[in-house]
Amino acid sequence: MTHGEASGSSLRILTDSQRLFPIGGIEVGTLHDVLALRQRGHDVAVAYEQDGDDRAVYREAGVDLLGPYSFAFEPRRALTGVASFLPAARAVQRYRPDVLWLNRFEHIVWAQAVSRWARLRSRPIVCHLHHVPNYDRVRLLGTGVETFVAVSEHMRDVWVDRGLPSEKVVVVHNAVVPERYPMGGDAERTAARAALGLPQDRPIVLYYGLLSTHKGADVLARAFRRLPPEALLVMVGADVQPEDTGVVRAALAELPPGSVRTFGNQRDVVPFLHAADVVAFPTQLPEAFGRVAVEAMATGRPVVASRIGAVPEVLGAEMSDLLVDAADEAAWAQILGSRLHWRTEDPDLGARCAALVDRRFRFSGHIDALERVLIDAARSRPRVVA
Repeated sequence: MTHGEASGSSLRILTDSQRLFPIGGIEVGTLHDVLALRQRGHDVAVAYEQDGDDRAVYREAGVDLLGPYSFAFEPRRALTGVASFLPAARAVQRYRPDVLWLNRFEHIVWAQAVSRWARLRSRPIVCHLHHVPNYDRVRLLGTGVETFVAVSEHMRDVWVDRGLPSEKVVVVHNAVVPERYPMGGDAERTAARAALGLPQDRPIVLYYGLLSTHKGADVLARAFRRLPPEALLVMVGADVQPEDTGVVRAALAELPPGSVRTFGNQRDVVPFLHAADVVAFPTQLPEAFGRVAVEAMATGRPVVASRIGAVPEVLGAEMSDLLVDAADEAAWAQILGSRLHWRTEDPDLGARCAALVDRRFRFSGHIDALERVLIDAARSRPRVVA
């Protein structure tokens, strides 16, 4: 019997996903959360804007997919924008959710309009706060939302400072599914390097994510020039805007021949994590959480990361010596270089990284907390069709 069935609180949940492919942490996290909620006996439907490879994963789990629909709303074109929500409203009315769970605050007008037109105004809205505010007047826009779920204490503070009522914002830290990011030892490292065609005898620094200046890929490339020639930089990720990617590519081109390998965007990054000795997370943005850091540490890899946003909260005091001022290339080189050979110099480091994730970011605890928020929200309002 599933958790939801055992508790007698099985819900019909409608959520949103900008894209049905794993381009970023929000899409990956939404997918994993939805699958876990389905396993606990809840019915879940995902409204989406762009189709993609995750469609098959959702469908195999019995998740209803509604779309494609536009979530976009521009105040200057309010009437046109709101009118475009009508097809979604009809689908939502047929689905009749108990709760609307948003994963992007920028979809909040869509959710409010769709609820009204679907004659489901009594259904509560729960809104996840995965990133910094991207609208003015957030308190006004958030009127009627039952609960906001911040992914870190940092995010909670940012949104409350921008006007959300503090009593409505709870913190549920992100987490990773342990089976998807297994611990990797020497045997896994050897096998992963062989499968990826990477050398067995060189220390590898891994970067994965968007190849963007906002994510600090160019800072890392310039810092890497200062590392010993034996080190190999492995870059895994998707290009973004051409002008931005051009800056990153130019910085990579200045590295000595044979010191960098690049791979495109990957659905499964675990082989690259297992192949790596150290993971670099040089983001220049005030991250809402820092999922890369948790994924990497779960596999037993130390993460050298920017001291920005919620990243220090994720690494905690135990790993604070791995934090670097975001744009300080010399510091990046120094800290990365000092961890290339941690397996002989600090052999327990990988185990400590994995233990930190298990202790503070356990996925079952994350789903327990999220499920409780959704159940409490659904119970807070009676089911009234109006």
